[in-house]
Amino acid sequence: MTLSLPRPAPHTADDLDEDGDPVWAFAEGAPLVPGIQAWERLGVGGRCETWLGWDARLWAPVVVKLPRPHQVDHPRARASLAREVRALDGVLHPHLPRLYRHDLDADLAHVVEEHVDGPDLEDLLARRRTTATGVALLGVALLAALAALHGRGVAHLDVKPGNVVLREGRAVLVDLGSSRPLGSRQPAGRPVGTLGWTSPEMEACAPVSATMDVYGVGAVLRDAWARRLPSWRRSAVPGVVARLTEPDPASRPTVEEALILLGRCLPPARTPWPSWVGRTIST
Repeated sequence: MTLSLPRPAPHTADDLDEDGDPVWAFAEGAPLVPGIQAWERLGVGGRCETWLGWDARLWAPVVVKLPRPHQVDHPRARASLAREVRALDGVLHPHLPRLYRHDLDADLAHVVEEHVDGPDLEDLLARRRTTATGVALLGVALLAALAALHGRGVAHLDVKPGNVVLREGRAVLVDLGSSRPLGSRQPAGRPVGTLGWTSPEMEACAPVSATMDVYGVGAVLRDAWARRLPSWRRSAVPGVVARLTEPDPASRPTVEEALILLGRCLPPARTPWPSWVGRTIST
């Protein structure tokens, strides 16, 4: 049986953002990219937009990233999408979104990813406090995701609460459009990432390193810790956060060392790995 889908009116670019730049005005149900219908706009960046779409082949919602109308032919917009593809292609990790498909050579370049359904950490912490255990588990999830990326030679470089989505309580690190190869150079005078969540050496446009992401995780945990529920129990989490956010990158632990440090902050019943893991890692 052939599935016949409605074909509403195509998109237009008549809408403007708060800065007066154009954004796509896809009607709900209109063709978004081949095989996917528009549902709603999720976010707008400087060069790209993120849309929730419906994929009839998967019979499921998906996330579609594409250049903004005035950036369709801009090489930097396509480069941002290419970085997302390079970071996620072939990666299957519970704390990263799955890459379904992409077409960077299409007239409207696009990337299609798994829709991670849930609030982002920034919104969640604005409405609800967490616990010391919750902060430690958050750090473990983010560091595990980064371990997978760093193993591919890629740094995320934009770890912040707005890029962490909580799906049924499990943190997923999203938005890899700022990712760069480890050891590569940042654009001169234009550090990657979001001010306030970036390390000192990142703001100084130093070459990309894994320690920049370690600092980002520490900054996120510092924010979460400040909004935790009060408790009479003492926790080692603040000490670990201080180590992750050391100004000197050489003083920060590696991702693997940070995982073990945060694991020691968890009650034995909440540690998400066997007790023998990490015995050979020195912290």
